[in-house]
Amino acid sequence: MLELVRNRLNQSSVRQFLRFFVGSAVGLAIDLIGFQALISLGLSPWESNLISSSVSITAVYFVVTRFTFGVDTRFVTYGIFFGWYGLSVVGYSALIQTVSTGLGGDPFGWKLLSIPISFSLNYAFSRFLFLGRYKVRAGTPTEAQDAE
Repeated sequence: MLELVRNRLNQSSVRQFLRFFVGSAVGLAIDLIGFQALISLGLSPWESNLISSSVSITAVYFVVTRFTFGVDTRFVTYGIFFGWYGLSVVGYSALIQTVSTGLGGDPFGWKLLSIPISFSLNYAFSRFLFLGRYKVRAGTPTEAQDAE
């Protein structure tokens, strides 16, 4: 019985992680296309990353809240989510600018190298936020419903 519960939890976690990946991929596509377009228009890597990442945050929030975690969108979680991602964007923007200026190379390449680290941290934070004290069930499929 205990093994059955563990297997179900592992399946749910994998399903949740994959949903997060898909939702984040949507935001990443918005971010990368926007970043490259802004660089092409002559903006600095810092400005380009700040703008493209900020636009993608809102898209990710709306996809990930319901699709991944099965929770309603709420102003308080949006503010916390945007704040976390905003601080992350500022940090990675500064890092991309510093590294591309100091070491040279394509800013887009440096941005791509930052993705695995930021993705992992953002998943951990989102899981904490949406499955923590602010959790409110949405009318969309959740892991519990998937198990039925």
